[in-house]
Amino acid sequence: RLEGLAHKVLQWYLCRMEGWFAADSDIISLNGWDQGVGVMEWSGSTSPWWSWTHGLMVRSYLPVINTLAKGLDIRLGHRVTNVVRRYNGVKVTVENGKTFIADAAIAELGVGLENKIILHFENVFWPNVEFLGVVAGISYGCSYFLNLHKAARHPVLVYMPSGRLAKDIEKMSDEAAANFAFVQLKKILPDASSPIQYLVSRWGSDINSLG
Repeated sequence: RLEGLAHKVLQWYLCRMEGWFAADSDIISLNGWDQGVGVMEWSGSTSPWWSWTHGLMVRSYLPVINTLAKGLDIRLGHRVTNVVRRYNGVKVTVENGKTFIADAAIAELGVGLENKIILHFENVFWPNVEFLGVVAGISYGCSYFLNLHKAARHPVLVYMPSGRLAKDIEKMSDEAAANFAFVQLKKILPDASSPIQYLVSRWGSDINSLG
C-alpha cells in the first residue's frame, strides 16, 4: 500500500482520470479507462499511427456543431419527452405533444458529470501552466483548475469537479460553489486574490443536459 506523498500522487491521477471520464473511478470500466482523443499523424512509414493528445476549443464547440449540422433537418425548441421503438422505426414525442417518426433515435447518451466553476480575476497571479492541481488523501478531495490565460489570454481559472463531488457542489448556491472553488485554489496559492466575477454550471440538474 502506498503512503504519504506517493499515495496522494496516486489519488491525483485517479482525480484526473475521473475528470477525463466525468465519473468516479469506481464506476469506470477497466476496458476503457485509457481511452483518449486520437490524432492521426504520418510517421513517414507505410501507414499512419495514432498519438494521443488533448485540445482546448477556444471558440467553443459551436463551429464544430455548425459544420456537423449542415444539410440536416434540425428542430430547435423541441424537448423530447418519450421515445417508443416500433417494428418499422421509432416514434418521438416532444413537450408540446407533437410526434415525429424516424428510422432511429438516441434515447440517452449515458454521460457522466463534470461541472465548471469559472473564476475571473483582475490580474494573473498564477504560473503559466495548463493545469493547477490539489492533491489529497482521497480522489474526492483532489481538484484541478484549467488555466484559460495560457490559451485565451484572459485572467480566468476554471475549476472542474466531476462525479460525486460535482453532484455535491450542485447542491450549493452559486456563491457557495465559487467560494468552495476559491478555497481549493488557496490550497495551491495561499496569496491568491479574490475573483471579481464567477460563473457556475449545473449540467447534472439542467433539464436540457442532465449530465
